[in-house]
Amino acid sequence: MKILKMTCTGCRNGCLMTVETEDGEVLDVDGNGCMRGYAYAQRKVSHPENQPEEQSK
Repeated sequence: MKILKMTCTGCRNGCLMTVETEDGEVLDVDGNGCMRGYAYAQRKVSHPENQPEEQSK
C-alpha cells in the first residue's frame, strides 16, 4: 500500500489530501472538500508520471 499526499487543484479550495493506493488503484481519499478532489486523486494515480511524493505507511 502506498500513501500519497497531494494538493488538489480541481477547484479553488486547494485541499491537502492523503490518498491510499494499492496496485495503481485509489482505495481511500481523506481531506478532499468535494468530489472533484476524489476525481483529481484518481487521475493522478492513473498517470504515474504525474504522481506526487510517496510516503511509507
